[in-house]
Amino acid sequence: MFKINSISITLLASAMLVMASCNKDDDHYYLPEAAAVGVVHASAGLPALDVALDNNRLGVNYFNYTDRVDYFRAYTGNRVFKVYHASAPSSSPIFTKNLTFEAGKYYSVFITDTAANMDAVVLRDSTRAAGKDSVRLRFANMSPDAPGLDLYVKGNNTPIATNITYKTASQFFSYPSAGNVIFEVRRNGQTALLATLDPINLYKGRIYTVWTGGYINGNAEDGTRIRLEAFAH
Repeated sequence: MFKINSISITLLASAMLVMASCNKDDDHYYLPEAAAVGVVHASAGLPALDVALDNNRLGVNYFNYTDRVDYFRAYTGNRVFKVYHASAPSSSPIFTKNLTFEAGKYYSVFITDTAANMDAVVLRDSTRAAGKDSVRLRFANMSPDAPGLDLYVKGNNTPIATNITYKTASQFFSYPSAGNVIFEVRRNGQTALLATLDPINLYKGRIYTVWTGGYINGNAEDGTRIRLEAFAH
């Protein structure tokens, strides 16, 4: 059965990077002066990473490919996002990028591509509630050598998201909640299967991102072949 990889973290308030954990399932939760930021390790072939906003490192040493650091509260405005090798805690960052976060907004930051070509792709996340007996879902393409991709549900010949290019995502859309859903990905307009996700249960009222990592021309042996992953927000 499919398992969503998610890492929850708690840091000292004195760092003022992480001020509390965030959960969008709590209808009473409010972020008056902070943003909620989650981070996804989408760099196939790279070892465990650590990340920081400005000089405040999260200090995670088990953040591996396809893992997600769950939402944490972060100061808003312009921030310097930094990526480190987790095995070298005193080293300089291997990548930096200026990112901007707004108060009360939720974000997913995807770390993509190799160390030499790394990027941080920021997606705004949905806070809109799903309808009755449904979920909210989007599809993101984080595969550097992939063309536009189509997302399918096994057994249905009509894609549910089409022509999603690298570093982009579809809009969130409603999809019926169901058990043992199998997602598949293909090149836009083509029939050859590129990757399949293990069966996943879509629980009503939840929000999901299905995403590709790796490379069409990658190798299954070293874990760089294109694959489908998913996480619940």
